[in-house]
Amino acid sequence: SQPFGKGAMRECFRTKKLSNFSHRSNWKMASQYVSKRYLETVDRNVYFEDVRLQMEAKLWGEEYNRHRPPKQVDIVQMCVVEMTGRPGKPLFHLEHYIEGKYIKYNSNSGFVRDDNIRLTPQAFSHFTFERSGHQLIVVDIQGVGDLYTDPQIHTEKGTDFGDGNLGVRGMALFFHSHLCNKICKSMGLTPFDLSPAERAQLDGTNKLLKSAQTVLRGCEEHCGSPRVRTMSGSRPPLLFSRLSETSSADETMSEADSVPCSPLILPGSLGLPPHCPHTQHYREPPFYMSEHERPFSSTPGEPRDSENGGDSGYPSERRSEGDPNDHADGAHHRYKSQCYESDEDSIRRMTEEKWSFFHSSRAHVHRSSCAATEVERINALLQKKIGQSILGKVHLAMVHYHEGGRFCEKDEQWDQESAMFHLETAAMCGELEAIVAIGQCYLQLPNHVLPEVEVEDNAGNRMKGFKYLLQAAEAGDRSSMIIVARAFDSGVNLSADRKQNWEEALHWYDTALNMTEYDEGGEFDGMQDEPRYLLLAREAEMFQEGGFNLKADPQRAGDLFTEAAEAAMQAMKGRLANQYYMKAEEAWALMEE
Repeated sequence: SQPFGKGAMRECFRTKKLSNFSHRSNWKMASQYVSKRYLETVDRNVYFEDVRLQMEAKLWGEEYNRHRPPKQVDIVQMCVVEMTGRPGKPLFHLEHYIEGKYIKYNSNSGFVRDDNIRLTPQAFSHFTFERSGHQLIVVDIQGVGDLYTDPQIHTEKGTDFGDGNLGVRGMALFFHSHLCNKICKSMGLTPFDLSPAERAQLDGTNKLLKSAQTVLRGCEEHCGSPRVRTMSGSRPPLLFSRLSETSSADETMSEADSVPCSPLILPGSLGLPPHCPHTQHYREPPFYMSEHERPFSSTPGEPRDSENGGDSGYPSERRSEGDPNDHADGAHHRYKSQCYESDEDSIRRMTEEKWSFFHSSRAHVHRSSCAATEVERINALLQKKIGQSILGKVHLAMVHYHEGGRFCEKDEQWDQESAMFHLETAAMCGELEAIVAIGQCYLQLPNHVLPEVEVEDNAGNRMKGFKYLLQAAEAGDRSSMIIVARAFDSGVNLSADRKQNWEEALHWYDTALNMTEYDEGGEFDGMQDEPRYLLLAREAEMFQEGGFNLKADPQRAGDLFTEAAEAAMQAMKGRLANQYYMKAEEAWALMEE
C-alpha cells in the first residue's frame, strides 16, 4: 500500500506474484516483484512504450554478449499489469525484485558515477552506438551488478521512447563524459573525437579507469566481427522496420550496408533457449529470479566458453577473477543448470532455410565513433552526401552545448576552442549547418551558431572559409550561393587562389534564383535581405556592362531588368519597379545602336 522508493518520475511498491503452477493460497512460494507507477498522470500508451524500450535494450544486451565481453549483461524483463478491480483500472509496470545494492552507473544526460568506477556499463553504451550504425545509444544504465533495469534509448530522431529520448543531444552528452576503457579497446570500439581541453577534463576519469581490476580474457570479439553469428530475417527487431524507414542511410550503398543493424531477435532474447528453434514444448523461465534457473545465451553451432570451468555462461560465472565489483557489493545471482536439447540435435532440427538467416552480412554493419573513419566513408561514396552523417549531428550538438554553457560553471567563460573543434569536425562529416557556420566564421561574416567566436583574419582562413561556403552552395544552401556569387562578382571574400569571374557569378545567381521555396510575399523564406528583384537587377547590370569572362548582351540585360521590375511590383516596391523599367529601355536602346 505504501511505496518503498521514488524516482524522478515513478514510485515503487513491493509486490508478490504467485506462480501459475502453484496453489493459489501458497504465498510462501510467491516470487518477489516490484510494481512501478508514474507519479503524474500519463497516457496509458506510455506504459507499453516503456516495455518496448526495455525489451529493445535487452536485445542490445544479447548482441553485446555475443561479442564475448569479460562480463555479460542483462536487462530485466518488464510487463504491464492492469488492476481491473480498482477505479480507473490503473496500469503498473511489473518486474522481478533485484536483491543487492542498486547503483546508477550513467544517466541519459551525461552523468557518470565516479566513486565506484565500472567499465562494463560505459563500454556497453558505447557498443550500442557503434553497433547500431550511430542510430541509437542505450544509456541510463542502472541496476545490481550487470543486471540492469530502467534504461533509456537515445535515437537519431529523438521522437520515440518517451521524453527521456534526447536524440543526438543525448548522444553528445554521453560522449562528452565518456573515456574509452580497456573493454572498449578490446572490442575494437574507437574513441569519440574530443578537443585537448575536453580530454584534459577527463584525466581524473582516466586514473579511475586504470584502477579498475576487470581482467580481459583475450577472446573478446571486435564490434561487428564476422565471427559473431547473429540471426536475422525470420522476425525483425523492434526497431528494425522503423529505423529503416527513418534512417539516413546512404542511398548509394548496397542493401547490406544500408540496413540499420538493430540486434536481430534470437529465441534467447525472448526467454527461449537460443539453440531450440521449436518451442512448443518449452515453458519460459524467468529472465531473472534469485534461486531460479536461466537458459544460457549462446549461438547454435558455436562452442560454449569453458574457460571458467564447464559450459556455463551466466553472469556470476562469466565474471573475471579479481574484480572487486564482480558481485556489486555482495549481490550474487545464482542460477541452476537446466538441460535443453543439445546443440547437435538442434542443428539437425533446423531447416536449411533457418540456417540462411545466420551470419547475414547485414547483421555486421557498424560504424566507428572516429570522425576520420566517418570522413573516409563519406568520401568513398559514389556521390558525396551532405547531412547524412549522424556522427556529424552529434558533434554539432556538442557545439550548441558549449555555446549554451552546458559544460562550464555558471560564471565561467565557455570553451570556444572546443566549440570550434566540434564545429569543424561536424563540417568534415558533411553537416550542412556546420559547413555554413564555419565558412562564415572564417570569412569574418556573422553566423548564428557561434556568433561570439572570432578567428584570425588571414589569407589561409579566408581560403578555408570560401572553400566551405562553396561546398555548402553546391549542397543547396541559398545563403552560401549568394555569398559565393557576390565573391565571384566583386572579388570580396574571394579566396586568393581564384579570380573574379562574372560567368561563374551568374551561375550561382541563377542557381539561387531557381530555388522554389518562397514565402507568401514572393521572397525567399529567411532571406529577406536578398530578395529576388535585387539579384535579377544585378544580373542585368552584369550583362549590360560585360567583362570578367562575360560578353555584354544588351538584349539579355533588358529582359532581366523587366523581370526584376515585375518581381519588385509583386513585393510592393512600385517606385523601384519603375526604375527597373527605365533601365530596361536604356539597355534595349544600346542594342539598337
